[in-house]
Amino acid sequence: MAELEHIDPVMQLVQERTTLTDELASDIHDEQASTGKPVRQILVDMGLLTEDQLLELFADYLGTEVINLPATDVPPDVVHSVPASVARMYSVVPIEVGPNSVKLATCNLISPEVMDELMFVLTRDVSFVMAREDDCQTFINQFYGDDSAAVTDMLSALESEIEDTDALLLGDEEDEHGIEEAAGSTPVIRFVNLVLYQAVNDRASDIHFEPFEKEFKIRYRVDGALYEMRPPAKRLALPIISRVKVMSNLNIAERRLPQDGRIQLTIAGRQIDLRVSTLPTQFGESVVLRVLDRSVVSLDLENLGLPTDVYDQMIADIARPNGIIIVTGPTGSGKTTTLYSCLRRINKIENKLLTAEEPVEYDIEGIIQVPISEVAGNTFHNVLRAFLRQDPDVMMVGEIRDLDTAQISVQAALTGHMVFSTLHTNDAAGAVTRLIDMDVEPFLISSTLTSIVGQRLVRTICTHCKTAYEPDDDLLASLELTREDVAGRPFHYGKGCQHCNDTGYHGRKGIYEYLRVTDTIRQLIDERKPTLIIRDQAIREGMRPLRDDGIRSVLDGYTTAEEILKYT
Repeated sequence: MAELEHIDPVMQLVQERTTLTDELASDIHDEQASTGKPVRQILVDMGLLTEDQLLELFADYLGTEVINLPATDVPPDVVHSVPASVARMYSVVPIEVGPNSVKLATCNLISPEVMDELMFVLTRDVSFVMAREDDCQTFINQFYGDDSAAVTDMLSALESEIEDTDALLLGDEEDEHGIEEAAGSTPVIRFVNLVLYQAVNDRASDIHFEPFEKEFKIRYRVDGALYEMRPPAKRLALPIISRVKVMSNLNIAERRLPQDGRIQLTIAGRQIDLRVSTLPTQFGESVVLRVLDRSVVSLDLENLGLPTDVYDQMIADIARPNGIIIVTGPTGSGKTTTLYSCLRRINKIENKLLTAEEPVEYDIEGIIQVPISEVAGNTFHNVLRAFLRQDPDVMMVGEIRDLDTAQISVQAALTGHMVFSTLHTNDAAGAVTRLIDMDVEPFLISSTLTSIVGQRLVRTICTHCKTAYEPDDDLLASLELTREDVAGRPFHYGKGCQHCNDTGYHGRKGIYEYLRVTDTIRQLIDERKPTLIIRDQAIREGMRPLRDDGIRSVLDGYTTAEEILKYT
């Protein structure tokens, strides 16, 4: 079953109904894995099919026709028959309405599951015609307003609809059937879909549903900072959280123990993975969804924004036959993305790659990925022992967290394997001290460690409202810079505009330090020298510290001095 989930339905249809060779199909798969672009876009970009040919293919498969949407007259009552939240979420446009039916124009290949969901949400029979993607988007924006303006109105409409629904008058939290009915009611489904749509649209990395004594908060994390949505009524917490649990196949009756799940869905034509975690609290369950959007995250080393010298060193080091490469940094600093990018680089037919992760974040073709489950006894320690009997060339350990994990990683490196892993330390040099603190013998560290990457993610200035200014002496002093260092170059900040929700920032980039374990550093490790001495030696040998790489990003106009002071 797991294999079937990875077959893109568009790809499957194109392979069945055209003369696409296996070699081209493999190229398309690789392109999708590295860029996250939809298969249909790759097919058009590669010149294999035009958009119109694709639409004809979809129409033929669904037993329908392709229409010219701009030339179609859609009366206002037809437009209003489909709520804006539904039109946006599923990228559909109503073109005809009957007493119990609606005909929708779409640019996507509709799956049976989406068809059932639309019939339920719209409470009508649904049929489809195909239309060009640009035409569908233009129509949605024209008739349902632009995103930002529409969302607040939609929330108001949905909340009043939810308030009016008798099924939601929950008298008793123990009434399991009542909760299930409420979670499956049309307004709640629409509301949750809208929250997910808005989060993905705003490039959120996490969505938090948080019940408190007197209110129910929904917050998004965008570019590392949390933003609050207008909170829905407190009494809606249970049906909304239950709906999320139903979507992720969790037990909605179990509200006393933490649970983990996963949701896979298509939002506005993009395939999104959501990792779900529930936590029982005093006032109900807190739920956090981690958004894994492949079209936003690129798993190519070239796209990580590594300085040229660091990139060249890393390329050389990951190609070695054995050793340990460690990526360090706090939670949410992009360590896993860096590791995946390294693995994709060496994911060739002649290499056997195994990963032990808690949990598996991205599915990558050609790599054996094992989820760690302490409950099932699938611990890092047990999985890594089994790995050594699986004849691997490369192993990735999600995190070196104790002596057992560290010893097996060292043992693997000593017996001719390449090992990638992460550690939570403040800088690259601190990783050595952390390993020694775990009671790993220094001579084992020095003989297996290849290099250590320290990294942080800093927010980048919004290009639409980027403004230059002259830094004052206090700011330069806090960055340990002089006027001569700056050489008259201006600093920048974002004034705030509608593109960045008035934050002044849009997106994030990495800043890096790269510590290569040379003979001199090996000697310092053997002598158990403290972090500071190892760090100073690495700087003398050419390592650029995080702060210096951050200052480079400030002078190049990518980020603000405040971001660098905050993260380094």
